[in-house]
Amino acid sequence: MDFWERLKIEIKERDTTQEWIAGKIEVPFGTFRKWLTRKTYPNLKQGVEIAGLLETSAEYLVTGKDPDIFSDEERKLLRNYRKLDKADQENITLAIEAWLRKGQSL
Repeated sequence: MDFWERLKIEIKERDTTQEWIAGKIEVPFGTFRKWLTRKTYPNLKQGVEIAGLLETSAEYLVTGKDPDIFSDEERKLLRNYRKLDKADQENITLAIEAWLRKGQSL
């Protein structure tokens, strides 16, 4: 899997679009599409901006290796959480916060 394949997965999992990413990094969508079809990379600044927008790391997008401390299972849980609608995410967050306020560990 390469940078663009990982990027497409991250975009889909976050329910956003390539157009949105291109707009946020202030690159014409045509340029973004050319990068994709030619399998060329954005510059370093743009790559870091893209990763930040997708809440991942540039290292992960480029190499597939994530410097995060998350295990594969934790990453899977986070991906599943991101697939939930906003109301369900909020309910889960509130439940966890209440649990932690009571001094419970997860």
